[in-house]
Amino acid sequence: MYALRLLAGAAVLAGLPLPALAADYEYRTNTNGDLVLRLSGPITPVDGGIFLAEVNRRPPRIVELSGPGGDLLSAVRIGVIIHERYMWTRAVGECRSACAYVWIAGLHMQIDEGVEILNHLPVARYGTGKGNPDTEGTALFGWYLGRLELSVEMMEAFLDKATGTGTVANQYFDMLEFAQYWNAPVEIVPAEPESVLAGLTE
Repeated sequence: MYALRLLAGAAVLAGLPLPALAADYEYRTNTNGDLVLRLSGPITPVDGGIFLAEVNRRPPRIVELSGPGGDLLSAVRIGVIIHERYMWTRAVGECRSACAYVWIAGLHMQIDEGVEILNHLPVARYGTGKGNPDTEGTALFGWYLGRLELSVEMMEAFLDKATGTGTVANQYFDMLEFAQYWNAPVEIVPAEPESVLAGLTE
């Protein structure tokens, strides 16, 4: 992460345009004394590796999430790490697409009151089929749901939600409502006060 910051600084000093290199990572301790890693912004192709390095360096109890989505493969890598290490997830801002895929990996899934978690089937990001569901992404997502030990029935229900039971190609749907229906370990919690959030650590 620090190498990426140095690279970003060099690009700015050189007057070069700066692409979004990675999501933002910030650590803090919450009111219960748990170490929290906040992952926010678009998830990019490098974030799977960065996330692994971060949690190896400082293993958090909770991964806080917000963002518009992003790279499916990185989201899957992050989700598998969260699942294998029994971390909790918490959505603290609007969490869409790849962000929602990460959220469902938590041993216990929290969401701040009033926050939306919206999900859909993976789509092609490039080429003539851009924006449409693609076979490779859907296959990867099916593997991922299996790795999270979710039932085939739940996978089928997810497909039905995303396609309006076959009437639409793909659509966003309310992931919180879906998770609650399937009795997932979900908890709606009050947002933490700004005074706590200001206590971010390096």
